[in-house]
Amino acid sequence: MGNKIRTILILLLTILFSHPVARAAEDKVAFLADKLGENPSFKVRLKAAVLLGRMKDPRAVRPLCDALEDDNYVVRGAAARALGNLGHPMAVAAVEPLLRLVADAEPFVRKEVRRALENLAGEKSIDYFISALNNDDATVRLTAVHVLSMMRVNEARVAIVPALGDSDEEVRAEAILAVKGLGHAEMEGLLMQAIGKKDNYQVQVTAARLIGEMRITSAMGSLADLLVRDDVVPEVKREAAEALSLMKDQMSIQTLVGQLNKDDRVLRDRAIKLLGIHGGREAVDALLGLLKHQDPFVRRKAVFALGDTNDPRAIPALEFLLKSEDNPRFRELIKRTLRKLKP
Repeated sequence: MGNKIRTILILLLTILFSHPVARAAEDKVAFLADKLGENPSFKVRLKAAVLLGRMKDPRAVRPLCDALEDDNYVVRGAAARALGNLGHPMAVAAVEPLLRLVADAEPFVRKEVRRALENLAGEKSIDYFISALNNDDATVRLTAVHVLSMMRVNEARVAIVPALGDSDEEVRAEAILAVKGLGHAEMEGLLMQAIGKKDNYQVQVTAARLIGEMRITSAMGSLADLLVRDDVVPEVKREAAEALSLMKDQMSIQTLVGQLNKDDRVLRDRAIKLLGIHGGREAVDALLGLLKHQDPFVRRKAVFALGDTNDPRAIPALEFLLKSEDNPRFRELIKRTLRKLKP
């Protein structure tokens, strides 16, 4: 059997490279495509795939795509490598069938498919990869994020933003890695866009966490706005507050205290939140002063913010307020804050 296969391979190479008459009579691509699709020997099919990948002929793309479904994993891997060798833009049509193989059972095939897709990244293929971000298979989405991160065009980078909120942890991690790999200005722009995506709170959560981790101080105003908006879920507010706490040294206590007396309710509420996040003597003193405010809503927000300061100096004032307050819900808030502040 071994001698027979070697004979076939020798004959194949001889026909291709040794006989001008034969080459003139029969198209090389058609000949190799036939061997790739029909020959019972996987070694012959393997060699045909390798040679088609060297032809640099667009007619090789279709038979190689068909070979991605070959029963033999070595042939599948060789076909993937050959399509990668044909490259962008010639083999762009292979992106979709290659994406269907990213979760192949064989590691060799998965490696060759990933390498081929990287070689096919470019202007003509970007829409295929963007579309793959919505695939049900997390492995496909993961690969799409990886390849898009290699494309140095704005369209690809913007497309990665929704992946920050992907349901799969590995996909999110790949998207985070892609964002971190950008220059500061580009990263800032994408994260500012991400925290504004009200249609996907998980994107906002991840973006807020990254802003804090990377200390992007220019985003502090946007994070602070999230704290006082009614359409923001608690998870996002928690991450925004945590991010702001990492950059609290950039806050101006004097400015925030001045905003407490403004007629703009949103600005005042935001200042109260930020004073609670900042903490420290000046911030606590300013919040304690609000416990005597005529507006009960302001008093409640001040109590909540005092809980964020983790400063036990607020305990006596809160205990006094508890004795004079009749509203059951407000009393419960004061009690929770006291439990939080007491050792």
